[in-house]
Amino acid sequence: MAVSLLALAVFFGGWYCLMHQEPALWAEVRVDGKLLDTLDLSKNQEVTITGAGGGTNRLVVEEGAIRCEEASCPDKICVRQGKQSRDGGQIVCLPNRMSVRVKGAGR
Repeated sequence: MAVSLLALAVFFGGWYCLMHQEPALWAEVRVDGKLLDTLDLSKNQEVTITGAGGGTNRLVVEEGAIRCEEASCPDKICVRQGKQSRDGGQIVCLPNRMSVRVKGAGR
């Protein structure tokens, strides 16, 4: 039984990775679940997002990828998430209630 569950997990994990291999074209930035901005990943840019409660995240778009360069949150997990450049990639800052989801042509 455990081997069957492990095999299913490996299969679906591999399928998910294969389905999300296309390069991202844009990023949707949300604060508190509401769409705040859509960023074109083909244009280098920097934006500062003010999150819920006044916290900030500085997002940088370079060479088709987006990353959180700076954040006012105490744990900085969003900064450590690194560059996201593939369809389905995400950056999340829970203290500021900010999320970024990168999307490709098929989404």
